[in-house]
Amino acid sequence: MTAIAVHGLSKSFGRKEALRDVSLSVASGEMVALIGASGSGKSTLMRHLIGLEKGNADSPSEIVVGGQVVQSGGRLKREARAVRRQVGVIFQQFNLVSRLSVLTNVLVGLLGQIPSWRGTLGLFNRDEKTGGMKALHRVGIADTAMQRASTLSGGQQQRAAIARALVQGARAILADEPIASLDPASARRVMETLTEINENDGITVVVSLHQVEYARRFCPRTIALRDGEVAYDGPSSALTDDFLCELYGEASAELVLPEGPIAARSRPVATAVPAFAGA
Repeated sequence: MTAIAVHGLSKSFGRKEALRDVSLSVASGEMVALIGASGSGKSTLMRHLIGLEKGNADSPSEIVVGGQVVQSGGRLKREARAVRRQVGVIFQQFNLVSRLSVLTNVLVGLLGQIPSWRGTLGLFNRDEKTGGMKALHRVGIADTAMQRASTLSGGQQQRAAIARALVQGARAILADEPIASLDPASARRVMETLTEINENDGITVVVSLHQVEYARRFCPRTIALRDGEVAYDGPSSALTDDFLCELYGEASAELVLPEGPIAARSRPVATAVPAFAGA
C-alpha cells in the first residue's frame, strides 16, 4: 500500500523555481531519507507533504497521503484536515510549549481527537495520561514527564515530539531535519527512536537530513533532490562519497560529516532504480 504519493509537483517563489515536476511514492511502513544540499528543495517538499505549502496553480500536481488526495492543482482539498490527524510532524525546532510539562506537551497530540473545550483547558483523563506516559517510556524519557519542557535538552525535546506523534496515533511521521541542531550523540538517539518506531509499529517515516551518514545508517532508501528535482531514488548504501561528489559537485562537502561515514545498520535494503543518469 502507498502511504505517500507525489505527482508532478512544481513550486515557484517569484522567479525562483524551488521544485520542478517532482514525483515520488513511499510505501506504507518504509523509512525513507530525503537529502540535498542547501537550496535543493527538500524543506519545500516537506512543507508540501505536511500541507503548509501549495503547489503552483498552473501545475497538474497531486499529493496523496493515506489514500486521500491532500492537494491537487495547487489547491488544498477538504480531506486535508482529516489526513493531518494521521500524520505526525516533527520540526527542527521541536515546537514544544516551554512552560508546560513534558507530559502535557505529549498529550497535545490528542487535540484533534477530544472535545475542543477539554483541549483548551488541558483536561486529560486518566487513560489519556497513561497513554502519554507509555509513549514517553517508548522514547526513553518517562522520568522527565513532570518537568517543564524548557528544562529538557534538545535531544530530549525531540524525543518528546516523537512521543506526541505516538499519542496522536500517527500512521506516518514526517520529520523535517529533526537532528540538524543536535550533537552527534543526541542525533543518533533520535534516529534510533524513529527507527524503532518504524520497525516495531510499521509507521511510515520520511525524514529530511543534511548529513548523509545518518541516511546510510538508518534509512534503507534515500531520495536525493538537486535544484528542485529528484536526482536519485534508491538504496542508501549506494550513496558513496564519490557518487555524492558526482551528484552535487563541491556542494557534496556539506552532506558528509568530517569524521567520516557511520557504519551501516544490518537491515535489508530496499531495491530501487536510480533517477540520476549522469552529471
